[in-house]
Amino acid sequence: MLLTTEFTARLPGLIDTLAEQGWVVCDDFLHADEVAALRDEAGRRLAAGAFHRAGVGRAESQSVRDEIRGDSVLWLDPQQPAPAEQVYWQRIEALQQALNRELFLGIREGEFHYAQYPVGAHYQRHLDRFRDDDARVISAVCYLNPDWCETDGGQLRLWLDTEGRAESIDIAPQAGRLLLFRSERFWHAVLPAQRERWSLTGWMRRG
Repeated sequence: MLLTTEFTARLPGLIDTLAEQGWVVCDDFLHADEVAALRDEAGRRLAAGAFHRAGVGRAESQSVRDEIRGDSVLWLDPQQPAPAEQVYWQRIEALQQALNRELFLGIREGEFHYAQYPVGAHYQRHLDRFRDDDARVISAVCYLNPDWCETDGGQLRLWLDTEGRAESIDIAPQAGRLLLFRSERFWHAVLPAQRERWSLTGWMRRG
């Protein structure tokens, strides 16, 4: 079973913490073998040229700006998931259903992509919700980096104050870890890393 008893038992606690503080970290959202399969899938598709450089802005105003963000991405297709991606989709969908049931968030869909940061790449401080679009409700980042050390860098810096200027925490991109936070609420940034950095990143949306 892709939905384990262990995972379903943890859902109430995750949702309670998210409701209380607006963000939550879930370690071992994916197990080591599941992370390895996803990392292999992502690496194969990167080598095949399926990734593209991530841009900033929207639609025709979007542009690649290395000084703001340095990652390359590949969007997942929920209709045709690779075998390695099925466990991720099933757990995300179960999480979305639980969030709607308990917090009435009105989530209707998820959009997610692989994100690959080369050594030294970063993403400047930003919010995930656009000013004229409130569809993004919950941001979700799942890390695919085995044996990550503190000295490797690459943390996600999450600002806890509403202005995104003062109090912050740094969350290491350890393999299997899932970070959830309110898309409209939390400023965040990706710090430069000393190793290649991988994640599955995206948003639970109202549709």
